[in-house]
Amino acid sequence: MKFVLIFGAIFWPRSSWQQCDDNGEMHSNGDKWIRNNHFLVTCRGGKIQTLKCVTDSGHLIDVGSKTHTENGYEYSCNQEEQQKEINVNSCSTFADFSDDIFKDRFAICCISRRFKGCVDINGDIIKHGYFLIGNQSLKFCKIAKNQLSARIEPKGCFNGSIHDDINDEKLHIKKYVTWKNGEFEWRCGDDGIHVQKCFVDGKVYWAGSSWIENNGNVKTCSTIY
Repeated sequence: MKFVLIFGAIFWPRSSWQQCDDNGEMHSNGDKWIRNNHFLVTCRGGKIQTLKCVTDSGHLIDVGSKTHTENGYEYSCNQEEQQKEINVNSCSTFADFSDDIFKDRFAICCISRRFKGCVDINGDIIKHGYFLIGNQSLKFCKIAKNQLSARIEPKGCFNGSIHDDINDEKLHIKKYVTWKNGEFEWRCGDDGIHVQKCFVDGKVYWAGSSWIENNGNVKTCSTIY
């Protein structure tokens, strides 16, 4: 099976601090973070730029790489063609509920031509409130009363299962909090919950490290939750 990781340059208005706004989450000039689970990006002069693509196991692929095989899957990291501008006026006069428009995790109703809600990791539309994207990253969806504007607010991470109530604040973790559980130290970061350190036979390995054990096995401290 082949996966093609597609990226494109994303341009945002320049501010006096040259910050980048990624779906309501502000990043300072020079910051690096994982975007949409598969792209290592940075903020440069108010613009979000892709540095590398990221596979499901956390392996970084150089931009322009055509082949990388991992667990039977083939990946490539290619540049995206320029995306067409989305315009609600392009909606058909006879649009129905199957004709929603989707952009940057926002859903727009083609019938009313108003924001409908935010899209979670499962593809469900959340009209208002908490929702999850990749790696247990917790967000909050706010739709204006007139539904002509919307905002996704970063709320840290959710340390619960699919059976737990997402509104249970005891399971909410603030951004940059770390905690140890067994052989791992976890961290709530820009890309959700991920492994920060691994503890093996009295040794500490930072995420992204790989090593060869005495029996010849190659191990990696994965960054993916």
